[in-house]
Amino acid sequence: MSMHAYRPVDADMPHLRESADWGTDPDSGARIIRLTTSVAISHNIYCEQPYGSPDGRRLIIFRTADSLLPHCQLLIIDLEARDTTLVEADVPSESVGHVSWGEWVYYPMHDGSLRRVSLMTLAREEVLPVGSIPAFPACWIDSISSDDRYVIAIESDGDSYVTSAIDLHSGDRHVLADGPENRNPHPQMSLDDPARLLYQMIVEPKTTGEPLRVVLNVRDLVGGEPSRLPIGDPWTAESSGHMAWIANTGRVACAVSFDRENRCHDPRHPEGNLVYVAPGDERPTVFPAPDFGFYHVSVSRCGRYFVCDDFMHFQATGPVDGKLGPCPIVIGNFETGKCKALLRDCQNYGIAGYSRFEPNPYLTADSRYVIYNASPFGTMQVFAAELPDDFLGDLD
Repeated sequence: MSMHAYRPVDADMPHLRESADWGTDPDSGARIIRLTTSVAISHNIYCEQPYGSPDGRRLIIFRTADSLLPHCQLLIIDLEARDTTLVEADVPSESVGHVSWGEWVYYPMHDGSLRRVSLMTLAREEVLPVGSIPAFPACWIDSISSDDRYVIAIESDGDSYVTSAIDLHSGDRHVLADGPENRNPHPQMSLDDPARLLYQMIVEPKTTGEPLRVVLNVRDLVGGEPSRLPIGDPWTAESSGHMAWIANTGRVACAVSFDRENRCHDPRHPEGNLVYVAPGDERPTVFPAPDFGFYHVSVSRCGRYFVCDDFMHFQATGPVDGKLGPCPIVIGNFETGKCKALLRDCQNYGIAGYSRFEPNPYLTADSRYVIYNASPFGTMQVFAAELPDDFLGDLD
């Protein structure tokens, strides 16, 4: 692959059809569609900031021949036409900026330039010239503000990591977090105005026997100090590392850890492990779901529903000792406290310590589909489960 002879932004993008009906869930009746079929690894990027269009029709995915290669294809899937469009043939691995259900997807090239593609029109544009962003993996981008002004970049410097907001209008950079604890921040922009940043800091134990801590913070992009959310000790079990803004409510949902060996929740919140909270709250609210062990969390565009993968009978601890059991995908209603499985088992068998091998479910903007990763034949593919007409109504 050439690292510099990129196709111009106005070049034609090839289309292909690779989707197929996969059947229905035996319990919910959800129609399942396999969206990809390549022998390469295809994945939906992640779930905390849904990578779909504002109208629910299109989504963007990555494809790579091997998880160790820093070269990916960037593709757009059209759920209505059931086809796939190749946007770029060679981009850095998993480096993409998108705000939940936004129109534009921003992505760096290997030469340090920045491009974007519209999920509505498929138009591509140059945003920053060559050399504007350090080459991957020294730098990657992870989010963009809803006004398309600030992109969040993470840069590595030895054992330290710097998270910055890059102003695409002025070129200025504002450092938001710095240090070894910033190595996996999961930065996410809020949908309100002005945008705020949600991110985590991983604090390693200082003494033997002391547990690892995951600190969740919210802060303004320019000025101000971070505000810690009351998640983790002493309020709850530690964060699983997976959280999401609840639409534009100012609240954050987070899946915290649970006792996987004994299949039960922390004594501080035995009723469940999905909690939600706003900055300034004294303690979080716990969603009542004692039979589920939620791991990844995503929230609907309306903020009323969440979708999680359930790891109560499934352990993603790696290819050697991972315990592969059924992995349901569950949808719940924050307001009513009701939840139920959309899929009895999403057929994810490829866990190997990378996010691209996890289910990572999210709802499309119209809450018509759940997009997720699955590997029924070993190679990860992207799937869609169409919600039955009465599914959400039963949760209201």
